[in-house]
Amino acid sequence: MAIDNPFDAVEKQYPDGSDVPFAELTLGSATVALGFPVTSPLAILFGFLDSFNTSARLDRGMAFIRVLTDHFKGLESSIKNMQTDVKEVQAALRVALHNDLDEMNDKKRDRYITVATSAVSLQTKVTDLVSFIRDVEQLGERDIIGLKVLNRVMNKSDDWPIAPTNVATTQKPKLHPNTFIQRAQEFSVQMAIALTNTHNLTPNDQFSREEGLQICLRLQGFGLAQEIATSPREVPISNYAARLTSRGLMLLKLLGEDVPNWDRYFGPNGPL
Repeated sequence: MAIDNPFDAVEKQYPDGSDVPFAELTLGSATVALGFPVTSPLAILFGFLDSFNTSARLDRGMAFIRVLTDHFKGLESSIKNMQTDVKEVQAALRVALHNDLDEMNDKKRDRYITVATSAVSLQTKVTDLVSFIRDVEQLGERDIIGLKVLNRVMNKSDDWPIAPTNVATTQKPKLHPNTFIQRAQEFSVQMAIALTNTHNLTPNDQFSREEGLQICLRLQGFGLAQEIATSPREVPISNYAARLTSRGLMLLKLLGEDVPNWDRYFGPNGPL
């Protein structure tokens, strides 16, 4: 008698107490229980099952370590003199490897390894490196795009005023919110271009700004950015503004991006 319920089919194939561990479950064995061939379109949905297989996870882990080793080659002197605590780096790598085995996402694996490598060579101490690894895990591709646009539009190299050399002052350098607000239009357009890969948008086009705003608000939740208040918005077509926080700048630096004004935030004369 055919089993109509696919969950009952799996239970029949792998009953409680059976000798077949979950770690040996594969797409091929599961499709037998579910009653459709591996060539079925349904197999596309169930392809994730192979990622639970012990052999696949072992292969993935070894690949992670090989790539990591390649990145660390030649950094022996940096490792000996690194500012970040070695235990922080070790903890971050443990979490990164664990995440990689669960996600099997090559882009994120590259970012995990880049973050760890940058932390070793960076001449700035990174605190709570694991939290940046977790950020990479939870941020989507569009979030990363948003970070890069923020860096390009809202963090320009000539933003910070340079005090005259003949003026002695103890006041820390600072930026007025208008620095960001006056770029709201440019920022909204550049975010839309980056998110849609459309290069013919103009400030006068009545496109939705909601997607870019949502990314800024999401980045704000991670402490990576801050929305800057503008005049009340007409939803969804009015512009918006935001800035990178020092945490956002640090994540970009760890991801290998060029970060203008780095010394203003992390140098000896910076505001922090």
